[in-house]
Amino acid sequence: MNETNDFQQIQKLSQEMVLKQKASQMQVMLGQLIEMNDDEIKDRIEMELDDNPALEEADSNVNDYENDGEDNQNNDDPFDTAFTQADDDDYDRNDDGLSYIQTKRRQNFDTDIYRPPVINEASMYEVLMNQIRERDLDERQLLIAEYIIGEIDDDGLLRRPITSICGNIISKENEFVTPQEVQDVLEIIQDLEPAGIGATSTRECILLQIEDMKGENIDIAQIAHAIVDKHFEEYERHHYDKILNALNIDEDTFLKADKIIKRTNPRPGNIFSSGERMSNAQHITPDFVISNEDGKLTLTLVNDIPELQISESYEIEYQRIAKRASANESDNDILIKRQYERATSFIEMLKMRQEKLYNIMKAIMLKQQEFFITGDPMTLKPLVLNDIADMTGYDVSTISRARQNKYVDTNWGIFDLKYFFGNSLDDNETSSVAIKEIIKELVENEDKKKPLSDEKLCNILQERGYNIKRRTVAKYRENLLIPVARQRKTL
Repeated sequence: MNETNDFQQIQKLSQEMVLKQKASQMQVMLGQLIEMNDDEIKDRIEMELDDNPALEEADSNVNDYENDGEDNQNNDDPFDTAFTQADDDDYDRNDDGLSYIQTKRRQNFDTDIYRPPVINEASMYEVLMNQIRERDLDERQLLIAEYIIGEIDDDGLLRRPITSICGNIISKENEFVTPQEVQDVLEIIQDLEPAGIGATSTRECILLQIEDMKGENIDIAQIAHAIVDKHFEEYERHHYDKILNALNIDEDTFLKADKIIKRTNPRPGNIFSSGERMSNAQHITPDFVISNEDGKLTLTLVNDIPELQISESYEIEYQRIAKRASANESDNDILIKRQYERATSFIEMLKMRQEKLYNIMKAIMLKQQEFFITGDPMTLKPLVLNDIADMTGYDVSTISRARQNKYVDTNWGIFDLKYFFGNSLDDNETSSVAIKEIIKELVENEDKKKPLSDEKLCNILQERGYNIKRRTVAKYRENLLIPVARQRKTL
């Protein structure tokens, strides 16, 4: 009797462990799906359709769903009806009794009217590798190029020594290469776009861009080149008189050369992760749309995720296997069950992904409602991950994943979801995002001959009623990639 009880306990523990392991695997999968953007999720679905014959696309195709923000203004729980679904839509049955599992959403959004930008934002590595493959390189040079490009920092500069790259190739590829070979390939990379990419220093980066400028006044361009090449330290320290005397030029000539230098970008890699890339007509696909009509906000989750269902043949086979004793299962039966259960889990994960993304964006919309109506950055409220977690009931890690590489299209432009998050100042009313907008505006309108120091910026903000410290102003300025006052000074 005791042996029977012991066996039952062991079996129960084993079942609990299996269930916990499955739940953990599903959580990991859900987290990965939530973090994916529109293009990545479509690739993931295509891969699943190719790998699992139990999964197939349904005939119908629903593209998005939407919800009015105004409808939820007086609702105690604005997330209790995030999806418009039938109560039994998880496992609807058709006339043949076959399972038909779908990710249902309201089909109110007219995709024939809305045409979001669809050019994807490629990574710096992808852009450079696509360019280098167009060059006439042999396999050895292409291998070297891959290693060099892989070592370029996010800002576009190559800070790792050439000898170190040589050692890396030799140890990992068992291929002996010389520093001169690496240098030769590096010079080819430095000829790619954007200009200045792969430079080994800020000075070299600016020189490469000056050399790349076409149609400039040759004499002025040569002077600009000489300033950076021979007197870069004096230029950085704004010792302009020393430069004028050394090059024997007047102030007007220097100012013309200075304009050329100022047009260069000492951090060319930044365009791959900043708004500058978007402004150059290299658009992205927004994941959400918030429209504003007379103060009424409507949220739409935009994507092209197809309706998925279980293959009819797999449904029939699964039901047949389920009726038989498990002891009689063949290897083929086990494979069918595994593929069937994997397909149902994947569909369920997609449904959960859509629901969580929608609810998280909905919470952001409600929190930053005034901004979406007015477009004024000063109306942004302090917002942290925990705030959205409290509103939705989701884990903070889920909120963090959901805002990765996600964008919302509004009446005022396309924004990264991270834009709406910012800590509060001491007064607990103003978002750090709003303060950054003020700092940006003050610097844009300052007298360039007498640029505003961090202390002066702090004083102006305090005069406007913001409780802020100078070190906080310095931190925000650095976040905005704005140089210190002495580096912004011009003649």
